Amino acid sequence: MTSLVGTPPRRAEAGRSPFDSPALLVVLALLALFGPYDPRNLAPVFDGLRLPDTDDMMRLVGVRDLLAGQGWFDSVQHRMLPPDGIASHWSRLIDLPIAGLILAFTPLLGRATAEAAAAALWPFLLFVLYGAMAGLWIRRLFGWRAALLVLFVAPQTAVFLNVFRFGRIDHHNAQLCAVLAIGFALADPARRMWCGLLAGAVAGLSLAIGLETVPVIAAAGLLVLADWLLHGERASGPLAGYGAGLCGASLLLFGLQTAPALWSVPVCDALSPPWLILGAGAAAIGGAALAADRRGVGRTGRCLLTALVGAAMAAGFVRIAPACLGGPFAGMDTLVRTSWLDQVDEMRAFPQILRSEPDIALSNIVPLVAATLYAVAMALREAAPARRRFFLVVAALIAPGTLIALGQARGMYIAGAFVPLMGAIALDRAILSLRTPGSSLHRLALFLLAMTMLGKVWAIAIDLPTRLLAPAAAGAQTASDTNWKTCTAPAAYAALDRLPPGLVLSSIDLGPAILLMTHHAVVAAPYHRNLIGLRAAIEASEGSEETLRRVIRARGADYLMLCTAALDRAEAGKPEPFATELARGTEPSPDWLTPVSDMPGGSALKVWRVRHD
Repeated sequence: MTSLVGTPPRRAEAGRSPFDSPALLVVLALLALFGPYDPRNLAPVFDGLRLPDTDDMMRLVGVRDLLAGQGWFDSVQHRMLPPDGIASHWSRLIDLPIAGLILAFTPLLGRATAEAAAAALWPFLLFVLYGAMAGLWIRRLFGWRAALLVLFVAPQTAVFLNVFRFGRIDHHNAQLCAVLAIGFALADPARRMWCGLLAGAVAGLSLAIGLETVPVIAAAGLLVLADWLLHGERASGPLAGYGAGLCGASLLLFGLQTAPALWSVPVCDALSPPWLILGAGAAAIGGAALAADRRGVGRTGRCLLTALVGAAMAAGFVRIAPACLGGPFAGMDTLVRTSWLDQVDEMRAFPQILRSEPDIALSNIVPLVAATLYAVAMALREAAPARRRFFLVVAALIAPGTLIALGQARGMYIAGAFVPLMGAIALDRAILSLRTPGSSLHRLALFLLAMTMLGKVWAIAIDLPTRLLAPAAAGAQTASDTNWKTCTAPAAYAALDRLPPGLVLSSIDLGPAILLMTHHAVVAAPYHRNLIGLRAAIEASEGSEETLRRVIRARGADYLMLCTAALDRAEAGKPEPFATELARGTEPSPDWLTPVSDMPGGSALKVWRVRHD
């Protein structure tokens, strides 16, 4: 009898299935890819650069600054909280290829259209890279059908629908590709050193791009370390290679993207000395492993040696940057944390999202959990060494992200790289069961297992009953996306851009749109390093008229901008914030604010000039 999770027998086949046709699977993959890459989805990108997310807008602002002559090492966004500006923790390594695409397209399309074309093409190119790596990996182990099914499953997962669609030029899609490449290299059953070196080098690149993948990088290091502790000399090659690659690549890229004056400055939210110490520690453990194997050190000696190097590495990290033990947001202002950071979608826990947006919670998190459990089960049951190694690596790398995602949704970005792989393998075995002996109940169980990893299935399962039984609730679930589109309408920003340049105080999420679509500066945007601007925007949006006026004076703002589609609501029993009533028109404009009459009729954006006299 075929096991639900084990390798299915390939004997006693009962004829061919329609899914044995490569042409059919190619058609299914193309139909699935049409979801995120429907040409109609290009319209918002080319119509006023309406990018999907604030991070995408901010990325393009940084690319523009680079092309305009801002220095490679100058990471300051000078139009955010001027005159000093706010230093970004983002890597120029992502800015560079996007800038290259813009320069290549400009002679053919003009600058504005070239920016839109680059924003549309970049995430698609990264998806092609992901598909090529995943397809090659899966085909080698599971055959062509499973490889094609990866391209069918990936567009059905919520993470891929989010981070690889047109306009997503933030770095999450690049990080997904990096995580997949690390797993690909470490799954080498021959345990060759060059594969460990490749995995470490990609891990160093991922660290330079952003620290979100630290849990995966650590899990990969622990995997090759545990392999060496258990098996000794025959597993020391990947460990030494991984340590050398991680240390060398992270050190090189740190020097390439960091100004020399900042080389000794520790920061907790970007590649800097404390994180380089971890890379150096990994290299030290790898070198020690090679030396220990030449001397014939046993398992106890290997464990002792690892403990000593690990303790030295941890002590160095704590000595240089003890604050980083609290994470990248340690020391954040309480008001900013509670009113902004805790409300950011990526920072919310699974139960919190489940209560307010069950379709989003289930379609994002449940496939991660199902893929993780499937990978663990297969790592325990698979008999073929190469496949067992594959499942072991996937289980080790997907588990940290899944656990993080249960507490903070941002964990799904690092775990999501492996969901299409697990879903494709499960679906391949479900298809195989159609032409092998077995009960109908068993076949149904196999298909249900595969379906649990398709985020679209969960979204539809929640959305259809909601639309039928509670249309008002269904409309409320899409209000956030509608409000975002309303508040970033290009016509309103074009009118704002015609006003004399000045400093704009607005809600936090509108900051990137103002920077991208106008020549104005902003007090705040959704970036945790701008604590002063974030607090100012929160106080202005939640307080009284006196509070609003005090904030405007303290920051020297020239304009106040509010969006009527996204206003702060008062807590029960408390009066509405003055900014909310001002935007609705239930409070007249005070004499120190002059409404701007040049905004388009019916616009959700309301703008006032500040009278500083």
